[in-house]
Amino acid sequence: MKATEEYIKEHFELYNRAMFGGTLPVPPIHLTNARTYMGMMTCRKRVGLFGKKHFSNFALRFSKRFDFTEQELQDTLIHEMIHYYISYNQLQDSSAHGQLFRQMMDEINQKYGRHITISHRSSKEERLQVIGNRPRPRVFAIIEMNGKHFIKSVPRIAMRIRTMHRWLLSAPEVKSVQWYYSIDPYFAIYPSSMGRHVQRIDLNEIQPHLLNATPLGEELTLP
Repeated sequence: MKATEEYIKEHFELYNRAMFGGTLPVPPIHLTNARTYMGMMTCRKRVGLFGKKHFSNFALRFSKRFDFTEQELQDTLIHEMIHYYISYNQLQDSSAHGQLFRQMMDEINQKYGRHITISHRSSKEERLQVIGNRPRPRVFAIIEMNGKHFIKSVPRIAMRIRTMHRWLLSAPEVKSVQWYYSIDPYFAIYPSSMGRHVQRIDLNEIQPHLLNATPLGEELTLP
C-alpha cells in the first residue's frame, strides 16, 4: 500500500490517543517522492545556552514511492511519532536514537505488539526497484580514505564539482579522489548534494557499474 495523507492522519490520531496520551497536535503531513527514506519527522532545531536544544516547526514526511505492507507503514509512523514526542516535549536524548528513544520504542513494542526498529530507511534493493532502468545522469567521486572507499554525488554544476573536489582534497586522510559521469541508474541510489557527508561503498560491487562511466579529467569538465 502507498502512504496517503488520510491514512497517516487517521492512524496518527489513533496512536496518539493510545500510546502518547493524546498530547501531540497533528503536525503538517507531507507526501514526497523521496527514494532514500520511507518516513521522516522534521523540525527546526535551535541550540541555546549551555547547549540545550529547542525544537519547533514540526512536520511528518512519507515517501509515496514505496509499496508498504500495512504493518510497515504503521510501524514507520509510530517510529516518527516517538521522535516527534521527544522533540515536541523538548526532551534531551543522547542521540537521534538514544537511550530515551530506545526505551520508548521497547515499551511500545512490548505493550502493543509492534515491531518498531531503530532504522526503517529504504534498503539499496528497494531504492533500485523504485529508480527503475531509466538513464539517470550523475556526477560522483570515488574516494579512497584510510584504506576504505567512499562515494560522493554532487549536482552537475562545474563550480560545485570543483568546490567539493577542493574540500575532499583538503582532508589529510584522503588518499585519492576520482570523478566520474554516468547515466547508469545504479548511481541514483546515492543522493546528490553539497553536504559534507560521504557514503562507504564496496568497491567490488560498484566496479562493474564504473566500466561504462566516463572519468572526468583534471579540469573536471563534464562530457
